[in-house]
Amino acid sequence: MPNDSYRERLIKYIPVVTIALFITIYGITYYLYDTGSWYPVVARWILIPGVLGTVLYLWKVENISDAVQLGISAIGFLIRACALGVVTVTSLPFYNAIVAGLLLIAYVFLAPLIDGVPEVW
Repeated sequence: MPNDSYRERLIKYIPVVTIALFITIYGITYYLYDTGSWYPVVARWILIPGVLGTVLYLWKVENISDAVQLGISAIGFLIRACALGVVTVTSLPFYNAIVAGLLLIAYVFLAPLIDGVPEVW
């Protein structure tokens, strides 16, 4: 990872495949079950496969075994899910859309710098 460029790190830390899977599953379940008052609780359970999917995708498909990188990507998945403003997180009492958006911006620009400033940008 130290020899990777900023762009390569950015791609490794932010696998868009898993967020696309989350949006798809969430959209289908929201369409089918939104009328129930219990849906926000069930929707939170959708986050678990999203986090696990992120880690498994990076581990098996991208052959990434660095625990720090896998952890950063899993946290990044949660940040992206919060920034989407889905029922899963907006129903939480401490949710703030502005903070979620700012966290997403900070994550996207700062996550590739966690292992140090890359030599190649």
